[in-house]
Amino acid sequence: MAGASPSVRGGAGGVTRGVTTRAHTRGPAGRPARRRRADAWLALGAGLAYVGLGALCAAGPPGWERRLLHRVQRTGGSLSALRVPQQLGTPWMLPVTALAAVLAGRPRLALAAGLALPLEKGLEVGVKKVARRPRPAQVMYAELHDDAPADGPSYPSGHTAIATCAAILVTPYLPAAARPCARCAFAVAAGLTGYTRVHQGAHLPLDVVGGALLGTGAGGLLRYVVGLP
Repeated sequence: MAGASPSVRGGAGGVTRGVTTRAHTRGPAGRPARRRRADAWLALGAGLAYVGLGALCAAGPPGWERRLLHRVQRTGGSLSALRVPQQLGTPWMLPVTALAAVLAGRPRLALAAGLALPLEKGLEVGVKKVARRPRPAQVMYAELHDDAPADGPSYPSGHTAIATCAAILVTPYLPAAARPCARCAFAVAAGLTGYTRVHQGAHLPLDVVGGALLGTGAGGLLRYVVGLP
């Protein structure tokens, strides 16, 4: 039997032999890869919410979302400071994560991060072509900062998706004691990335929510497929 190992149990009547089964798969390093059902459910739930929200956003921004964008743009503070969290969502973030994982001897993380960018971009562009939600400047008055695009589909925010996906992938590899604080720090960083994109006039608030769902779903799927140590 594949993946089976013999076991021996002793008792008063002598020795009995049985078979103990182990269900596991081999990862890129040749060691057993651990897959969690929670990651599969996370990917499925976030993916369904991402697609569903995209369908709702195709109808255009409601009044409360327009007001929220204006409020964010009035309270954005220094643009030079906001550009720092924006970098966490640029496309180079995931390849850099993969390279750092290779140098740290984390082959599964390297593989997952290497696959993350094409997966995220494929799901992002695919939904953008279907939802075709206009950018803020196309449907309302919005101040554009820092070369924010005025044309093209708006849903979802790719910057938020990349920052969230990177956080989802990296967290399980941190020391267990540090994970709660790391989750909070990553959530704040991804939130600031989305906030920056709204402040710049590149996205509406629900675009950021969609980006967070996309990043969560992609990260959960890759954690499940590639496995954890």
